[in-house]
Amino acid sequence: MKVFIRILLSAAMVIFLSSCIRMVYIGKRIDPEIILQHSKHDIVFVNLFDYMQPANVAKNEMHSYNTGVMNFLDGLSSFSNDSSFKFIVADTLRRSVEEGLLTTLLPVDTISAVCARYNSNLMLTLDSVNIFFEQDTVVNDDYGREYFTINFLLNTRFFLSLYSSEGDLINRSEVDQSANYLPRSTLSGLYILLPTIPRADREIASLAFQAGQDYVAKFYPQIVQDSQQLYTGSTFTESNKYIFEKNWKKAIELLEQLTKSKDNVIAEKARHNLEVAKEASAAEER
Repeated sequence: MKVFIRILLSAAMVIFLSSCIRMVYIGKRIDPEIILQHSKHDIVFVNLFDYMQPANVAKNEMHSYNTGVMNFLDGLSSFSNDSSFKFIVADTLRRSVEEGLLTTLLPVDTISAVCARYNSNLMLTLDSVNIFFEQDTVVNDDYGREYFTINFLLNTRFFLSLYSSEGDLINRSEVDQSANYLPRSTLSGLYILLPTIPRADREIASLAFQAGQDYVAKFYPQIVQDSQQLYTGSTFTESNKYIFEKNWKKAIELLEQLTKSKDNVIAEKARHNLEVAKEASAAEER
């Protein structure tokens, strides 16, 4: 009986505490990861990663890497929806770039020459691509019969450099996308057939396209939703009403008065809600 009463009291406490708090969601603006100086941008693209070289990519995977690069380019083409950007493909496969040179900066003369040829003020290079599987093995027991579930994760990674036409490095970044890929099961002790890159072209195409769009997103501000807690109760009914109506001025006025309350608990809660209201107001102004 005592245990039952204790459970009821715990449940009542949870309900009571949850009823004293309400969530509000604040949209926060995050500045672009890549900030450019000019309002008009002409970007010329060159792929420096030679996936046709056996030293870089296994022969049976070359077609899959081609699929990845071309679909990554399709994702980058979303620049075309913005008139302030002009995206030009100069070379989808520059041959004979040695692997050791992919992490070094391009010569200034090379960058300037390519930009001048395509009348561009920016040059974007695809320096490297990596497509691979990761796996995780889970042991299961089904009425005394042991079997394994193999979870596979397909990963695509693209490494890029952005240069000005004067040869200055503006940004180096990595974009990657991954997805679960056809988990395989087998009875204990039996041979496991692993997935291979050449069989995953369709999935590689989709992930690469998303990765291309992810890179484009680096040039734009992002809005993220941040959740904050508001204290509720009769004391805060009116101020919370104004917060959810986004009438920040009235909410802040009421809460500033409540912070002067002689009741320390109310004053402390009011200070918390006031900070939330001010943060939400500032976020909306940005």
